[in-house]
Amino acid sequence: MDLYALFRHEPRAQAYFEDLPLFVQERIRARYRLVDSMERLQAMAVRCAKEG
Repeated sequence: MDLYALFRHEPRAQAYFEDLPLFVQERIRARYRLVDSMERLQAMAVRCAKEG
């Protein structure tokens, strides 16, 4: 599973992603293959936001 498969299986993951700042979304999109769960998505969002 990747980010886009997660969106298909878990609509709340897509809603969460769409509420993130654009720069965080872009960083996550660049690593979409690493996101295979809501928990990983949240952790990656926190990490990307801290990177600034």
